[in-house]
Amino acid sequence: MTAQENAGTARRTLPASAVVTPLTKVNLALPFSKITVGEPTKELAELASVVAALAAVLERTADDPFLPALRKRAEALAGRLR
Repeated sequence: MTAQENAGTARRTLPASAVVTPLTKVNLALPFSKITVGEPTKELAELASVVAALAAVLERTADDPFLPALRKRAEALAGRLR
């Protein structure tokens, strides 16, 4: 029997754990101290303005009942970020 075969049989002959517990505890550490909240940047406000403008153009060119609400939401977000 080769060494590789011996290693394979040795693994198979190990007894399995006889105790099965339904409770498993997991500790999860989240890096809340690393999360920072700041004022919206100028780039984010500009991006919101571009999205609002695109929503307005899309509303004028396409016929979809969802588009007026989308344009209003985009304009409201852009207004809050200015």
